[in-house]
Amino acid sequence: MKPTLVESMLPASERVATGEIPIALTFVKFAYSAAQSGAPLEYVRLERMLGDTYFVVLGSKAPHPNAGKAFVDFYLDDEAMKILAQSGEFVNRKGIYPPLPGADKIQYLQMEVLEAKLSRTGKRNSARFFCAKDATSEREPSDSVRSLGALYQDLA
Repeated sequence: MKPTLVESMLPASERVATGEIPIALTFVKFAYSAAQSGAPLEYVRLERMLGDTYFVVLGSKAPHPNAGKAFVDFYLDDEAMKILAQSGEFVNRKGIYPPLPGADKIQYLQMEVLEAKLSRTGKRNSARFFCAKDATSEREPSDSVRSLGALYQDLA
């Protein structure tokens, strides 16, 4: 199997859904929402999953700053976090999880944190997160990581 690079995480899941490619790296929310729409997608459940950070900002010269402040307040409220979680998104609010089996047990890892850690420790240590045990780690890979690796080998 030859790797395919796509524009972002969303096209990756779309290409799996259409059968163009057999496997992809994407955010769980894209696989979840596509499956909810009837696409034949499934995802590997890991104890750690990557996510991305979202920001909400208000311009210093916004034409309606009070409306902007009200939106920011709403966006950061538990109600909005529940709406985001229902779409398959992991949010940074204790007790609010996406409707995925075992979501409360998944360690959500922000990509910026992983990227900074990998740049400090060197690329070789990424094996601690994704693959089999290496010389610097005594930790065995999870069954899910082994399953993903086996699936990839079968498809190759």
